[in-house]
Amino acid sequence: MSFTAPAARPRLNIIIFSKNRACQVESLLRSIRDHLVYVPLTVTVLYRATDKRFKAGYEKTIRRHPSPGIQWIEETNFYRDLTSRVLALPPEQLIIFLVDDNIVFKKIDLQFIISQFTTEHLFISLRAGRHYTKDVPVPDFDRRDELLEWQWRIQRKASTTWNYPFSVDGNIYHVGRMQQVMRHIRFVAPNSFESAMHDYRKTRWVRKRNRAIAPVEPVIVNNPLNRVQTEGETWHKQLDPAAINEKYLAGLVLDNAKLYNCDPTDTHCDLGLHWSEKRES
Repeated sequence: MSFTAPAARPRLNIIIFSKNRACQVESLLRSIRDHLVYVPLTVTVLYRATDKRFKAGYEKTIRRHPSPGIQWIEETNFYRDLTSRVLALPPEQLIIFLVDDNIVFKKIDLQFIISQFTTEHLFISLRAGRHYTKDVPVPDFDRRDELLEWQWRIQRKASTTWNYPFSVDGNIYHVGRMQQVMRHIRFVAPNSFESAMHDYRKTRWVRKRNRAIAPVEPVIVNNPLNRVQTEGETWHKQLDPAAINEKYLAGLVLDNAKLYNCDPTDTHCDLGLHWSEKRES
């Protein structure tokens, strides 16, 4: 996989969180290559392997994606590793966080929507879908043709995707604002990072940036095959990450073509575990 920036440098930095899912992050990287019609400035994979077999999986993925545009950082302290990376970025750039079981399942050219992303907007969501039944009520959109634009609100009860400004799987932010958030929160892993940001949304300056935009249709979905984090409870298919890793080390890769044909019904949707018939080294 190769990321080579054009003369007019793109402004988007991608940071991917991964733990014991070398096979899934490899699939995500291919989906970025296949569907993101916008060369990111940087792609950083912050990963953690808890034993030698999982570490061998990441070594294989690194070999499969040798592009100098991808930086692989083996986690030593999640808070310090992530904070130092984000605070080192120029504040005028953009940033998106992804997790390793995300898939960019549909092609998108980010040039237009990024051109519409002003300081009035807090985030761009690449994950919100008007047809998702759990994301109701759908907001009243100020724009709904070339893109969706709405006013997000703090919900007293459960937040929908439309009113969930801080997500680690599919929202784009201004780097400078993310730096401001991260200087005021503490966390130890991706789930507590998202939770801390969610609590921080009540801060006055965040509530004043109450506008957001999104593509007309979602392009990123989460395929929850298993759970690897120890923070919180999230639904997943309870598939063994070690078993997936062993198949990957044996030469199998995920069949992205089948994932691209998905028709998700939610931001987190069971797309299944599909192996390619072709074995690779």
